[in-house]
Amino acid sequence: MAGKGERRVSLESTVVTVGTAATVIATGKTGASWLYLHAPTGGNAIFVGPSTVTVASGLELPKGAVTEIWLAEADTLYGIVASNTQALMVLKSGGR
Repeated sequence: MAGKGERRVSLESTVVTVGTAATVIATGKTGASWLYLHAPTGGNAIFVGPSTVTVASGLELPKGAVTEIWLAEADTLYGIVASNTQALMVLKSGGR
């Protein structure tokens, strides 16, 4: 618990390198979280979903756009690309 004068930061940002095997992007915090995902233009298409995600079954992230995803408590979001790797910018908000 934050003491007097301290603030809890509920934002986390990171860059995840997504590969050709299901790669963990984020896990929901206690109380759930919002994810803001930015797939850069160029490079490989990124697909997201559960641990069984494939390039055929995942949700393709639009390049250059920010995609919002609500992540329930303890759920985990995965990503995958068809070849090589691709950087994905991730901002997580909410939860504890």
